[in-house]
Amino acid sequence: MAIVDLIESGLGLLKSEADITPQWVEGVLKGSKSLEDNVSVTAVTTERVGEGVGILSILQRVTPSYSGATKAPKSFVVKYPTDDPTQRFTADALVLYIRELVFYKDCAPDAPFKTAKCYAQAIAGDNTDFTIAMEDISHYQQLNQLDGASLDQAKTFLEILADFHAMWWGSPKLANYTEIFQPLDNPTYNAVLPMLWTAGWPAAAEHAGDLISDNVRDIGDMWAGKVPWMLQNLSTPTTMCHGDFRADNLMLDGDRPVAIDFQIVGTGSGMYDVGYFISQSITTAVRRGHDKELVDTYLDRLEFHGVDIDRDEAWRQYLVAITFCVTYGVTSFASYTEQNERGQDLIREMFIRALSCVEDNNALSVIR
Repeated sequence: MAIVDLIESGLGLLKSEADITPQWVEGVLKGSKSLEDNVSVTAVTTERVGEGVGILSILQRVTPSYSGATKAPKSFVVKYPTDDPTQRFTADALVLYIRELVFYKDCAPDAPFKTAKCYAQAIAGDNTDFTIAMEDISHYQQLNQLDGASLDQAKTFLEILADFHAMWWGSPKLANYTEIFQPLDNPTYNAVLPMLWTAGWPAAAEHAGDLISDNVRDIGDMWAGKVPWMLQNLSTPTTMCHGDFRADNLMLDGDRPVAIDFQIVGTGSGMYDVGYFISQSITTAVRRGHDKELVDTYLDRLEFHGVDIDRDEAWRQYLVAITFCVTYGVTSFASYTEQNERGQDLIREMFIRALSCVEDNNALSVIR
């Protein structure tokens, strides 16, 4: 199957749902060799999906009607930039969108987890406006971030995460992607993340102040000034990080793990992905008391692949990572009032899970 370049083919990027026309859909499917030459697309229906799940992009499920019998997909998914000004600023400032396009084209075929097939993609020259058309994999078993992963599910995904990290552990191939998959410790993150935190924390305190324990309340004043230190401490040993390894981006095809959403792929310590996943994709009640057990599941799998691990340093980085990843909940509060009910529930839940994980493990002691 070929991946269509939407700009070179003249199909163009999607700006809104209105751009998803029968002609555009037919061009995508025929260009990717997914639709026979003698069959045409006569109509399309669209359905917005992932609301309250996808934060940085709009997702639409496209269902074509065909002129005759075909082996073409009954539906597929398109992805294009969010219309939320706050989240769009974040995506553009951190140059996120191009990462997913490159990952699907260059890295997905060899990944140890399954992911959606990519039919078409392109990004504007300024690395902001983009479109991806990909396989609809909604029939797979979807994890739900609000419900949280079970311990057994968490261990399964931590093992596949270790498989992925081991593939790229200290790999010279990472040098080929330096400009696209930026290291965690980069000038843009160091400049932008403190600003996003400073803008988000007052909103977090307004909408979820009741969730903030006195034991971790000083993170609000402390975090932004510690960004350079935290990023530096999550820089090595270097591998490719998924960047957004959380339950809403994970599925199961039978027993086989599936991962999606590669907009925040970067390079740095694998403990970043580990800390983010454990602190925010498992309910506090399920996670509490099992942090070391879960981290050891990941480290054991790395050692299975022959990776030499300093376990004390890995644990220290885990504490740094769970502290750093509180930012996901905090920065999302800037657009809290514009979110639907599920989106608001998710922001609050990610926030309290992250803070509880920090408190349970006394993680602030590492950065104070």
